[in-house]
Amino acid sequence: MSQEPPIILITPEARASLGAEVDRGRVTGELTGGLLFGYPTDEQHRLVVSSTRLSADVGFGQRDFSLDQTRTSRQLEQATGLNPKATYCGVWYLHRTPDRELTDAEWVQTQTTLEDPDFRFDDIVCLVLCFYYAELKIHASSFNRHHSARGQAPAPTELRLTTEPAPTQATPTRPSSPPPPPSDWYKSPQVASRLNQEHERLAEKYQVEPALAADGQVFFQLSPKRKYAQLTFYLVCEAGFPQKAPRAYLRAGDKPYPLSSPGLSNWSVGQWLVEVADELVKWMVFSLDQYLAAGEAALNRGDYHEAADLLAAVLAIEPRTPRAARLLARAQAPLD
Repeated sequence: MSQEPPIILITPEARASLGAEVDRGRVTGELTGGLLFGYPTDEQHRLVVSSTRLSADVGFGQRDFSLDQTRTSRQLEQATGLNPKATYCGVWYLHRTPDRELTDAEWVQTQTTLEDPDFRFDDIVCLVLCFYYAELKIHASSFNRHHSARGQAPAPTELRLTTEPAPTQATPTRPSSPPPPPSDWYKSPQVASRLNQEHERLAEKYQVEPALAADGQVFFQLSPKRKYAQLTFYLVCEAGFPQKAPRAYLRAGDKPYPLSSPGLSNWSVGQWLVEVADELVKWMVFSLDQYLAAGEAALNRGDYHEAADLLAAVLAIEPRTPRAARLLARAQAPLD
C-alpha cells in the first residue's frame, strides 16, 4: 500500500447531503455524525457516494456498535441503489467549532468502524464537518490499521468534488444477483391505491407526468407549479415500494444525475413522495454551487448536453447567476 494517504473523492450529491445534515443537526451537546458509503476506485482514491445520520439508539459512538445491524443494512441497500459498488467506507462528524480534531468518543467510533470483525477494511474515510460562524468547512482524513494500532489520529488528506468516479483497477467479487423483481408489482391493489394517492398529492404542488417503463418502474416527472417552475426532476418507484425508498434524479445529457436528501436516505413507509419532492427542491437550492461546478466540469470534458442540462437547472432555481448563464451559452453554442 502507498505511504501517502488516499485522496478522498466525493460526489456533489453526497457533499450537499452532508451540508443538509448540518442544517438539520443544529442541536448541541450530543455526538452528531453517521456513516459514509462508497468504495476504493484504486489504491490512491476513495469515492464517497452517500451518507446517513445514525440515531442514538443504534449505538453509534459506542464500542458495541455494529455495521451489520438491520437499520444500517437498510441504509447500505439504499447506497448500493446509487452505486452498486458502494459499501461502508467511513464516518463523518459535525463540529460546531473550527477544531477538526476528533473527540475521544469520535476516535473510539472511528476505530470501532475500522476494526469491525465482519469487514476487512484496510482504511476508512473520516470527514469532520466544522460549522462555525455560519461557515462550513469539511476536513478529510484517512484512518488505517497502522494508525489504530498505535493510537494515532487519522492522517489528513485531500478532498475533491467529482462527478466521474475514477476507473477501478479490478471489479470486486460480489454475491450473485437475486432474480429480477416482478414487472407487474404496481398492479397489486394496495400498491396501486398508494401510487394513485401519491399522484394526487404530488399534483397539488407539481406538474406531474407519470410514466411506466417496460421493466415495471413507475416514473413521476415533476416541475414545481409555483417557484422554480422551470426545474424538472424525477422520482422513480420500483418493486418493493412503498417499503423500498424511491430514487430521484435530474436528467443531464443522456444519463440520470442522482439526487439524494436526508429524507430520501431515511425513507419510511409513512412518508409521501410530495414530502421527498419538497425536500429535494430545497436541497437542490442549497446545492447550487455543486451543480454549477459539475456543469462546468462537464463543459470542460466536452459533454455539452450534460453541461447544458445541469446549468439550465441552476438557472431554473436562481436565474440571477451570471456565471451559469455564461457557461450555458458556451455549452449551447456547439449544440446549435
